[in-house]
Amino acid sequence: MNNSDLIFIAFSIITLINVARAVSSLRCLLYRMRDIDPLLYQRVNGRVFFKTEGNYSKQMQLFHYIHRNEHLQHFDEYFIYRCNKVKKIFTVASYFVMLNILLIPILMYLDL
Repeated sequence: MNNSDLIFIAFSIITLINVARAVSSLRCLLYRMRDIDPLLYQRVNGRVFFKTEGNYSKQMQLFHYIHRNEHLQHFDEYFIYRCNKVKKIFTVASYFVMLNILLIPILMYLDL
């Protein structure tokens, strides 16, 4: 096992940890959403959000709700905090996934 393999494995582990954090944070947001805003919870189909019968378009509604900063007009401060946290964690996880994808050809070219 050479250095490029170790670098790739390290970045892959970091990426997996960040993706797990993002999913966990999203689960916590959905759990809080059920109590705080039941109408939004129904709109994004929160009961089956992570199951195979979950509707992709409703999942994208939650993504756009957070991405467009519509949560900033919400009445609950903790809900706003959770949405901001989910947005930051998903941004970091997305950057790590992109870095992992770009890292493969770079490491192959450098052949460390």
